[in-house]
Amino acid sequence: MKFCILVLSLVLGLTGCTHVNKALNPASVALEDRKLNHTRAAIGLPVLPLDVSESATEIPTTSPIVATPLPTDDDGYFVGIAISGGGSRSANFSAACMFQLQKLGLLQHIDYISSVSGGSLTAAYYCLYGDEWNPENVQQRLTHSYASDVILQSAIPWNFLTLIFTDWDRTDLLAESFRAHLFSRNGKTLTFADLREDRPRLLINSTDLQSGRRFVFCNEMFDEINSDLSSYPIANAVAASAAFPIVMHHMTLRDFSTAYKQYRHLIDGGVTDNLGVETLVETYEGQLLAAAKKGEADPYPKGAIIIVIDARTTFNAQLADRGDIGFFDSLRAGTGLTSTSLLARAASATMADTVLKYASDDIDARTLRAQMKELETNGHVTMKGRSGKPARVVHLSLARVNELSNLPFASFSESVNNIATYFNIDDTEAYNLYKASELLINEKFAPVLEEIAGELEMQKPKLEIRRPNDESIPNEPMAK
Repeated sequence: MKFCILVLSLVLGLTGCTHVNKALNPASVALEDRKLNHTRAAIGLPVLPLDVSESATEIPTTSPIVATPLPTDDDGYFVGIAISGGGSRSANFSAACMFQLQKLGLLQHIDYISSVSGGSLTAAYYCLYGDEWNPENVQQRLTHSYASDVILQSAIPWNFLTLIFTDWDRTDLLAESFRAHLFSRNGKTLTFADLREDRPRLLINSTDLQSGRRFVFCNEMFDEINSDLSSYPIANAVAASAAFPIVMHHMTLRDFSTAYKQYRHLIDGGVTDNLGVETLVETYEGQLLAAAKKGEADPYPKGAIIIVIDARTTFNAQLADRGDIGFFDSLRAGTGLTSTSLLARAASATMADTVLKYASDDIDARTLRAQMKELETNGHVTMKGRSGKPARVVHLSLARVNELSNLPFASFSESVNNIATYFNIDDTEAYNLYKASELLINEKFAPVLEEIAGELEMQKPKLEIRRPNDESIPNEPMAK
């Protein structure tokens, strides 16, 4: 009895708003004197114009938030990957697509990865690891049963008490599972300071519960709340990005920009944009505007290439062969249908908005509708952006598996569509996602992706070979 009272006292003593982010500067430091974050998670422009729906042409000139230096780019293109939400289905499908892009020589040119929910597992893992990024290792780690971890940990008595009496919740348990199996090295928790220099810049998207606007885990937004991004665990950012309302709790950040106790409460990034594409497009547009405002050279003179990896499916036939279903199956199916429908509508609206908002000002309605139709029908489109330069969008959608002809077995499409939006996945389901990615790219997208890869490779500066007399000649391919 005394032991139970002691445990309960310790648990109650933990009560309070749970947050793991740390202050970057003391609140007493003047705004203009505050140091800024410098991690590989950066949008490269002041945070205020990130949402440019009202005023895309205004870049604040007086702001304590200074733009992060633009990334070095040697091919002249802004190249980004956007990865959708969708639990372990998205994590494995996006990894499969990225391995195919790597095989084509395209992944090596990516400047930014913007991710949501399950896609953030893959995005963050790629941006953290070098030799460990290989099919065997990635497949083993991304098929771990993270949802089962949360359920089992919740059943442990002392965890159960903590969940009841404190602000520690299921999202914290999910973050711990991510940390243990994906985002730790030799017992050390990996943070944003551990992002690799030879990987793209990472943009993990969540939604601010108070405002309903996107919150991106990046230098600029952590500067806004005066918090140290370099010490923040990657696992917590990914869990925040995946915290779907009702099913999971929000993730809390302390706002250190003021002496008053203020907090940001973050939920699933898919609520505002389940594809992660808007953050990429606005980063590109914002960098062009910032460079023009400062009279600097165009950072991306060749235009933009955006590849969207979308793990949405079209239907769920798991209940089709059952005359009646139990309460828990009904609850699970209803929750899944609600979340899937909501995210599907958000993603569809995002794709249409992307074409509409960033089309050239002189484009007519007929051409705009034709471009939207081309993207929907073919999965890719080339359009002229507002800057007058070409913008190419490639939409690698899992839903297109229904259009493939060379399927491995008759019910393959149905099997892929039945993979749940959940953080558990079995080996067969994961294998089918890898197979779907391979078939999808080979049958539908190989020509356009190979063309893009060729253009990017052609734009790389030629290496020079020094001769003994100090003359230099371009490095040419060796004769076969």
